[in-house]
Amino acid sequence: MSASRRRTHDPVGAAWAAVRRTGSATAHDRLVRLRLSLLVAVQSGVAAAGAWWIANDVLDNPQPLFAPAVAVGTIASSVGQRFRRTLFLVAGVAVGITLGDLLVSWVGQGHVQIGAIVAVSILFAVLLSGEGSFVTQVGGSAMVIAVLSPANTSLALPRFVDGLVGGVVGILVALVVLPLHPIHRIRRAGRPLLDHIAGQLERLAEAARKRDAEAAKEALDTLRGVDTSDLQTALSAAVEVVRISPLRWHNHNSLEGWRHGAGLMMRSLLQSRDLALNLETALRHDEPVPAPLAAAVDDLAEAVRHVGVEWSPSSDRPSRSQRAALTAIRRAQEALSAGLRIGGVNVANDVSIIAVNTIRASGVSKQDAEELRRNLAPDATRDAGEPESERRHPPAAPGPPLAHGTGEQP
Repeated sequence: MSASRRRTHDPVGAAWAAVRRTGSATAHDRLVRLRLSLLVAVQSGVAAAGAWWIANDVLDNPQPLFAPAVAVGTIASSVGQRFRRTLFLVAGVAVGITLGDLLVSWVGQGHVQIGAIVAVSILFAVLLSGEGSFVTQVGGSAMVIAVLSPANTSLALPRFVDGLVGGVVGILVALVVLPLHPIHRIRRAGRPLLDHIAGQLERLAEAARKRDAEAAKEALDTLRGVDTSDLQTALSAAVEVVRISPLRWHNHNSLEGWRHGAGLMMRSLLQSRDLALNLETALRHDEPVPAPLAAAVDDLAEAVRHVGVEWSPSSDRPSRSQRAALTAIRRAQEALSAGLRIGGVNVANDVSIIAVNTIRASGVSKQDAEELRRNLAPDATRDAGEPESERRHPPAAPGPPLAHGTGEQP
């Protein structure tokens, strides 16, 4: 087995690689993560304080530890699936308390008994459900009962009420008191990814100018490793908020437009991998890669970078992103007219497909965008609505949420 293959199947090596990537994150990356987490942190603080106040001062429950714990868990660990996760959290509290009280009454208290109670509780939870939040909450609740409480079944109901209070307060804070703005969250999560993809397209343009196949291969590898999980989480959370929060119902149409744009740009992400592969192939086979083709890729990078910032529903007044995409199509057509071999033709067609998807993601209808493509690039041989990448790659979940076509100005 080759060294690279051994590294691929080495979980310890993969873990260390992840740690190194985290440690090498730039200050800008850290600030972006901090900004994305700011509202969640504020929600968690407000929910914890409110849950403690209700459980301790209003309901007069003794040691209401579970109320703020469940409130924070509802917000911080369940963005996008709050109702489902909250049900598991509250159910885990109830099961853990019941098991803890029962086991303490049987085996008593002590360091050995605590270990046995936690182990038995977790095994029982796994039998009921494999949901991580449920298993963790059962084990944690049973441990708290075993450590802090004597064998007294009268504590079970107050603890369960604490868990219920925490879950309800967490949901109210997240969806009514301090709901996130769905479009702002998506835009903030998507912008760094768009910049990253645009940066790789610029690397490809430079590789084309310098006829550097290795640089094209490096850009391809980077594009293949693009992680869209943060954007998927942001989309999931936005859908939940718009569906449930009365304060965000008016964002429904805008959100649908952003989700549509996200799907189109995810196609473009896959297509950009095809572009990188075709460019690498063309360079390795010493095919002609004229200057207009490299310039088209540069224009495409600009279109991708700005599509999440600007929005223009009218093709009569194109945005900066749309103008760059149109220029990319024209230059790709110029390169086709200059004479290309198969690799170069594929690159030009990839540029056209990504440009059309970018124009559509910025608010132009499919019919208008494809008419522009046909007028500017009549020799393109592939339908922009059916990119080759969809046939070679499995469909991906919505990735970068970008400019929308339903009316909300960034």
